[in-house]
Amino acid sequence: MLNSLILPPETIDSIQEKIEILEKCLNGTNVEDEKIAAIIDLANSRHISLNQLKEEFQQFQSYLYKCIKLNEVLKEKVEQNDDFLLFYVRYDFSVKEVVDKYWDFFNFDNSRETIKNLLIKSVNLYNEVKSMNAITSYQKDKKYIILETLKHLIKSLFEASLKMLDIHVLSEEEINALDLGEFTPKESEAMLISLASTKKWDWVYRNLA
Repeated sequence: MLNSLILPPETIDSIQEKIEILEKCLNGTNVEDEKIAAIIDLANSRHISLNQLKEEFQQFQSYLYKCIKLNEVLKEKVEQNDDFLLFYVRYDFSVKEVVDKYWDFFNFDNSRETIKNLLIKSVNLYNEVKSMNAITSYQKDKKYIILETLKHLIKSLFEASLKMLDIHVLSEEEINALDLGEFTPKESEAMLISLASTKKWDWVYRNLA
C-alpha cells in the first residue's frame, strides 16, 4: 500500500537521458531537433542558460534518488513490521519537494503521466487509510499523521497537474472525481515530523505501562 507512490524507474531513465542530451547540446553534438527544442524552450521559460538548466536537472535527479532511498527504507520497515511512520512522513515531503520545485521537468514525454498517476495513487491511499478502523489510541494517532501528510502531497500534485492542463494531464471529469475539497492540511511539515518522532516513544511508554 505505502510502497505504491515511488516514482517509476522509467522516469529516472528519462531524466538521465535529458541530462545526456543537454551535455551533447553544450558540447555542440548534433541530436534530434525536437528534443533540443523542448529543452531550449524549458530553459527559456525559466530564463536561464542551458548550463544552468543542466545543473537543475542534476539537482532534480539527486532529489529523485533521495526519494528512492527513502522509499527503500520505508519498504523495509513495512515488510519487517517495524515503526515506519517517521520515514513515511519524510518520504512524502521529499516527493512533495520534488514536485514543488521541479514540476515542469515532468512536462516531457512519458514523464507527464507520473504526476497524474502519483496524484491518483495518493488520493486512493488517502481514502483507504481514512476508511481504516483505528482501535487503539496509537492507531488513531498514526492514522491522523498519515492523512495529514498525504494532504500536503496531494495538494502539491494537484497544483502541478493544474499547471499542465494545457496538455491534459487531468481532464475536468477526473479533477471533479477527486473531491479535493477536504485536502487542506491542518498540521505543518515540522509538526508532523515532530509527531511522527514522538508517537513512537509514546507507544513504548504505553507498552511499559
